[in-house]
Amino acid sequence: MLAIQKSKGAESEWYHNALITYIDKKNFGGVSLGMFIFINKNTDGDKLHDVKIHEYGHTVQSLILGPLWLFVIALPSVIWCNTPRFVKMRKENGVSYYRAYCEGWSNECGAWATKERFLTPELINRGRYGKPMYPNRSARKDIKGRKRSK
Repeated sequence: MLAIQKSKGAESEWYHNALITYIDKKNFGGVSLGMFIFINKNTDGDKLHDVKIHEYGHTVQSLILGPLWLFVIALPSVIWCNTPRFVKMRKENGVSYYRAYCEGWSNECGAWATKERFLTPELINRGRYGKPMYPNRSARKDIKGRKRSK
């Protein structure tokens, strides 16, 4: 796939030791295959920044899981992303794409490994398994239900 895209003159860049290739394909956000990341070339701005972090998170997952990554992450991710039933459920019920364990964990891995913060509201507010990526820690309570002091 990489060789085919390279032969078509696709742009690419290195991102934290992973190779990102920008491809021209409709209805496509991005996909990661080990250290090779493919992103829609029409993605830009904050969305591009966040897609890079997210897809790099899948790269980190593949390093952690090795060959199990295909079954533990890739297959569930493809099913969650492309099955019409899940697409409809997410749209009708307002369920975040990042609610699935494989996608939420990818965000956490990507943010941890790159030390970068997400910029788009979708990822900031619902990027951690459908919950905020950066929760308000000062609002947490201790074990007895008392508000923590700073």
